[in-house]
Amino acid sequence: MPRAYVHQILNHYTPPQALDAGFLVLDNRSNERPDWYEYWPIRRYLLSEALDESAFYGFLSPKFRMKTNLDAEAVYRILERAEGAVDVVLFSPSIHNTAHHWNVFDHGEAEHPGLKAVAAELFARIGRPTDLDELVSDSRNTVNSNFFVAKPRFWRAWLEVNEAMYAIAEDPADRLGERLREPVPYRGRRDVQMKIFVMERIATWILGRGDGFIAQARDAFASGARIYKMPVAVVCDALKIAYASEGRDQYRQVFRMTSGLRKMLNLQIRLGDRLGLARVRPFLRELAGHWTDGG
Repeated sequence: MPRAYVHQILNHYTPPQALDAGFLVLDNRSNERPDWYEYWPIRRYLLSEALDESAFYGFLSPKFRMKTNLDAEAVYRILERAEGAVDVVLFSPSIHNTAHHWNVFDHGEAEHPGLKAVAAELFARIGRPTDLDELVSDSRNTVNSNFFVAKPRFWRAWLEVNEAMYAIAEDPADRLGERLREPVPYRGRRDVQMKIFVMERIATWILGRGDGFIAQARDAFASGARIYKMPVAVVCDALKIAYASEGRDQYRQVFRMTSGLRKMLNLQIRLGDRLGLARVRPFLRELAGHWTDGG
């Protein structure tokens, strides 16, 4: 088994006993730069610590178990089964919202208007222009909430891009920096800056570009709630994987149609479950069972 140094981030508002004792602790109680959220303690660690090139490193939020139903023991068990060539192990839970969009930047645009253009300008600025209309993100490469564990060579790639963004965002005279610092809608508020939501998509962008990293994903559709949304999400994801693998435009067109009909289809599935229809309820129960599988 490769060595693994998986941390949970201890924030100023998190009691230490709320963390999983099986993980290491990354202390961020000083909250020096609240505007950078989790990036600040991760950045500090990666810039100051000597890393073992063969080991896995992770930096998870205090809400990791609540969102994934995985404890430290389950995480290490999954890492133990990772093949030697794997660079990144993904623990993104319940990606049904992302699955309905062609990529995480389209999803970000729907949640935080302007994100896609800001991200495209950032990638062009750092010399890695990307057509974000063509980039496909699916369950094999989608990272939510920084829920991934990776070897140093991936973390270096991740840090390089985020440090370039950091320098731009910290420059008060930079027009793109101003856009990165702009507060955007989030959970009914407008107090989180655009840079955070771009940063959260960098790992997916690296994997989606096919830069030579090998990723392994834990069940991305394991969910403890809103199971009625899973069937359409799984279909959308499968269509994106098929398109990414074969390039047939039919897959993309059917994805667009299915995604556009998701509210109607989800309603039908939800009603079928409530009515106990034999063609709906048993399958949703099977999907719900993935949540209790410890990996």
